[in-house]
Amino acid sequence: MLFFLTFVGGSSGSTSCGFKVFRFQIVAAVVGREMTRIFSPNSVTMPRYGGIAISQEAVTSVMNFMAAFVFGFAGLTLAFGLLGLDFITAASSAATAISNVGSGLGPVVGPSGNFQSLPDTAKWLLAAGMVFGRLEVMTELVLFWRD
Repeated sequence: MLFFLTFVGGSSGSTSCGFKVFRFQIVAAVVGREMTRIFSPNSVTMPRYGGIAISQEAVTSVMNFMAAFVFGFAGLTLAFGLLGLDFITAASSAATAISNVGSGLGPVVGPSGNFQSLPDTAKWLLAAGMVFGRLEVMTELVLFWRD
């Protein structure tokens, strides 16, 4: 459960990273609308957040953010795995780096361990993951995107 809560991060004003609670609320509103459309295909509904209709641009932005976040997490986990770390250490290290929320799980980087025993390459990847998560993912994509 703690591993999955790592991805939430906090509320919109929180200094932790992650998906943030409001993005989960927007996704829940969109999923609710889609469920309504499945059961009532002729109904016209708009997803709402705080009583205000959510624009398609906002929905697209949230979905793009979540996709970039998941791909970043998967890429970091894969890189840690290629460095020889076990899956629990690799996945929890990637999650804690991108979400900036604290220690990982498992015997190496768990609550009773630390990141000191990881190879230097893994520490550089952790630092890159922290920047990736701290700047809210999309900032890096804008910086490095060529038009």
